[in-house]
Amino acid sequence: MKYSIIDVETTGYPHNKVMDISIVVTDGKNIIDEFHSLVNPEHSIPYSITRLTGITNEMVKDAPFFYQLAKDIISITRDTVFVAHNVNFDYRVIGNEFKSLGYKYTRKKLCTVKLSRKILPGHSSYSLGKLCIDLNIPIHGRHRAKGDALATYELFLLLYKSSNNQFFSANISEKQLTVSNYINEDYFNKVPKKNGVYYFWNKLNQIIYIGKSVNLKERVISHFRSANKKEIKMCQQVAKITYAETGNDLIAQLKESAEIKKYYPIFNRRQKLEKENYGLSFFTNPDGIIEFRLDYVKLLSNPILTFERKQSANLFLEKLIDKHQLCLKYTGKEKTDSSCFNFQVKKCLGVCAGKETIKQYNTRVLKILSKYSYNSSKASIFLNGRTDSEKSFVLIKNGVYMGYGFFPNDLKEDEVLENSKYIITQKENRDTKRIIHSYLKKNEK
Repeated sequence: MKYSIIDVETTGYPHNKVMDISIVVTDGKNIIDEFHSLVNPEHSIPYSITRLTGITNEMVKDAPFFYQLAKDIISITRDTVFVAHNVNFDYRVIGNEFKSLGYKYTRKKLCTVKLSRKILPGHSSYSLGKLCIDLNIPIHGRHRAKGDALATYELFLLLYKSSNNQFFSANISEKQLTVSNYINEDYFNKVPKKNGVYYFWNKLNQIIYIGKSVNLKERVISHFRSANKKEIKMCQQVAKITYAETGNDLIAQLKESAEIKKYYPIFNRRQKLEKENYGLSFFTNPDGIIEFRLDYVKLLSNPILTFERKQSANLFLEKLIDKHQLCLKYTGKEKTDSSCFNFQVKKCLGVCAGKETIKQYNTRVLKILSKYSYNSSKASIFLNGRTDSEKSFVLIKNGVYMGYGFFPNDLKEDEVLENSKYIITQKENRDTKRIIHSYLKKNEK
């Protein structure tokens, strides 16, 4: 087995870009390959980082960019274990650099901090600097990638010789795929990185699990990388994977919910219903002003939105008040016989003080309600389709969710709503209401 001892120096928070990288490849006995380079981080290096590392903006100005080094980094670390002192930091930083290039960098990992604590107990500190002092390991260039990597290499050799190969193997962190007897890793290449719903089937052609994701491939693979016993048991039974693209997350959620209720897969927990305790409704008071009411759902006849917690409901209503300059008096936030506090600080347009007409105020409120109320004139929500040549929609009629559909871009939205052939009919239930309400809340503009 080969090990890549790696150290990176970064620009620090918030960008955390690589500006210095060093890789020392070893078989546990000798250095068999090396790679060292400054990196142009494409961001200014903070003074505090320059003081710590000695690396200046001038030094990296003409250095290669990370993308220019990416191929070499992949090549030199291929089929090796990624080793670092506090490995999760270096691994995450390098992983993020590759992610920005559209590449998923994965290697087995080994942490010399954790190994040192197990093999060399009793030290007051396990930082690289203090540990090297205790062990008489010289560091030529502290807080430079090459100096720290070579020091980590010396520490690694000491740990390697003080232990055995089995102990090392037991401490290597990796996310292996759980592969069943019926499919192999190549099977996952067929799954696209798109929005949709996926289905796991067993050898008896039964659906055993249904899920949804904004990235089907990534989510499907995550099941097979899980260390959870239930997930492993499920994945070992998977004989076939199918999927249905939806073009967007809203339809994926609605479709997933309906499919789980239709097939009741054995590995799907009974669909968890969030208990929506609080609701937001509206009514017209004797003066003809539309008022909002926030209360327990059981006390409201037809809430336009529901919430799990009262705090969430209050925060949402306060957001509406601030954004749309609503009156505190008519949103249940203030009881007064005179004008509300927000009018005094010019955050209410003055319906409570006779400065805004009831008609003007109600018109503004009705515009807000049209975004959330199933009883509004809103007939559908239009969204992205599965391809660039189509769109999709979620249909609501007379306050009831009717289904969803897909249609070509060249058709007008009104034409689609009048043509039943584009509608995939669905039944409304508490889950569909929750899903659509959640979408409307998140997309409040």
